[in-house]
Amino acid sequence: MKKILLPNGLNVSAFALGAMNFGTTTSKEEAYRTLDTYMDLGGNFIDTSNNYAHWAGTGDESETLLGEWFSERGCRDKVVLATKVGFDRHGKGAGLRAEQIEYWIDESLRKLKTDYIDLYYAHTDDINTPIEETMEAFHRLVKKGKVRTLGSSNFDTWRLAEANMLAELKSLTPYTVMQQRLSYLNPKFEVGPKYAFNEIVNRERLRFLCDKNMPLVSYACLCKGAYENPALLPDEYTGGERLDFIRSMAAEKGVNPSALVIAWLANLDRCEGYPTVIPLFSATPEQLRDNARGIELSLSDEELALLNSK
Repeated sequence: MKKILLPNGLNVSAFALGAMNFGTTTSKEEAYRTLDTYMDLGGNFIDTSNNYAHWAGTGDESETLLGEWFSERGCRDKVVLATKVGFDRHGKGAGLRAEQIEYWIDESLRKLKTDYIDLYYAHTDDINTPIEETMEAFHRLVKKGKVRTLGSSNFDTWRLAEANMLAELKSLTPYTVMQQRLSYLNPKFEVGPKYAFNEIVNRERLRFLCDKNMPLVSYACLCKGAYENPALLPDEYTGGERLDFIRSMAAEKGVNPSALVIAWLANLDRCEGYPTVIPLFSATPEQLRDNARGIELSLSDEELALLNSK
């Protein structure tokens, strides 16, 4: 699979595998099959969190399962591992105070059976903690070797800019990756996000990331299977002509619609004002193989322009 060398030095596959439901609604056996399939396809970028999936368990399941898989397969050094801190899990853990960051990194390292995290995300902004306290705590993890690079997820653009400005002024480790929702379908911006800062990416954010040479990891990019089954379309997206068009083009190209969405996202950096985009999704092993075809799918400049114009 194609690899992308990010400005922060990480060399990642062109799409990331989400492990959100591993160990809860996705059984250990199915999760192992998915992980093995992803590696067989040449993937190396795996995404989890310290609270996945607490709504279906305790929040420890995903990291714990991945740790067991790393140990059994002996493949930790072949994976670029991302995890997160900052969201609530059954009334505890929410926030980015120094003591929370320092506690939860050790918990994540223990469960993941590793001594470092390649990419550590602030899972959501914490407006009640001074930015300086948060960035200094993250920087200490980098200096100790527990974390290689930092990312932000579910942040307003201006807050990310302030955090990185402070990091530059104080010689601290900056955020170098943004993880946020982006898909091909147009969002209904009048529909509020599920929780604070959980916004769908707009053009202004894309221009910001492009200007800062910061890659975007786009989660929820396949709209819960709506490209294959429009009845599954989330309320915050508009279907209509754009959905019809990408389904029609996918049929012409002989791929499933989700694969074409992956291809569109992976090629957006060829268009003016767009950053590098890395699609992030999970799937069954069979779906994973189908969707991964999008990474190798050829899109002409004319096709990209047509997709963007709808």
